[in-house]
Amino acid sequence: MRCCHPCEAVHSFVVARLPGRGRRFSVGAMNKTSLFTSLIVTCLAAAAPMTRANDPVKDILDREVPVLKDGTRMSMELVERAILEACARRKFKGTVVEPGTITAHWESRGHSFDVTIAYNESTYSIRYKDSERMDYNPTKNRIDDAYNEYVAGLNEHIEAGLDDALARLKKSLKPPKRVARINPRTAA
Repeated sequence: MRCCHPCEAVHSFVVARLPGRGRRFSVGAMNKTSLFTSLIVTCLAAAAPMTRANDPVKDILDREVPVLKDGTRMSMELVERAILEACARRKFKGTVVEPGTITAHWESRGHSFDVTIAYNESTYSIRYKDSERMDYNPTKNRIDDAYNEYVAGLNEHIEAGLDDALARLKKSLKPPKRVARINPRTAA
């Protein structure tokens, strides 16, 4: 007895004779293969947006601005300049909103995001502000993992820039070397 179920064509292995030299071809196997392929493609396409927005937004909070051994801190202007230079090196467009706050914008091929960088003489923070085409989910606070990679890279450049600024500050605070005086009586 045969089943009248709609999937009968997929489950039946009807063997048809193809013209020429007696080759056999399984029509049922072809249907299973194409069904399996389309099922895989559909699953991958449906899962694609979810896989991009799977990372939680990772804000960088209260990172220490380095200080000299004697406790001397960098000025707000030096911290600001180091952050803006790091933004430029990482292809962010940094804009000073007010003293202590910078907005940085990153954009590539229609994808973009903005972060707010709050800073003072002792700490700085990088926080998510807004994005376009980065699959941001506000209820789950999740975003495309590329966002976190770019923010981590920006943070590394800010740290390096602050270290360089501190080294320049240290060098500028060193007392000038004393020049040895030449004794005219012993000079040749």
